Amino acid sequence: MSKKVVIVASPLETGLANEVNGYPIIYSGVGKINATMAAYKAFTEGYDEIINIGSCGSLKLERGDILNIGFVFQDIDATPLSKYGHTPFESNSSQIVVNRLSDLTCFTTDYFVDLQQLDKYSPSYISMIHRCDCFDMECFAIAKVAKRFNIKFKAYKWVSDNGGDVSWEENCKNGFDKVKEIINANS
Repeated sequence: MSKKVVIVASPLETGLANEVNGYPIIYSGVGKINATMAAYKAFTEGYDEIINIGSCGSLKLERGDILNIGFVFQDIDATPLSKYGHTPFESNSSQIVVNRLSDLTCFTTDYFVDLQQLDKYSPSYISMIHRCDCFDMECFAIAKVAKRFNIKFKAYKWVSDNGGDVSWEENCKNGFDKVKEIINANS
């Protein structure tokens, strides 16, 4: 029998819930380092499936859209040792396949996208936020831990913003309610 856990960055995204359809929640905190620690905690506690849910931004999709992530990319910049998005000295490090049945892409970054300050980002970063369907701050890190330790992984995101100031908490409530239904239907 599968032992599943949900990883979410912030309790504000779930209305302070302790579980999703009977699956416990681990709150990671924001960013790739926090997400890595939460995913490793799930591994050490014996979970064999991680479901990452949470808010994301998008320049392509509408607020409230629910995404079943297919591919996730990272924003590492180790040039000139490797190309943008690739971890030096690792093969196949620019993307992780999450779900081959979905072509939706997520770009995981440690920056909040601020459309008012685009000049602070590298051209490669700007290219990725336009190329990918959405951007978040945790998915790639969790997916990498899951891949490394052979843990089944799924990611469902809801579009909460487009890099500007919006009703983030209200969008999270609506997104979380929709994602709970998807998780229930796919359990």
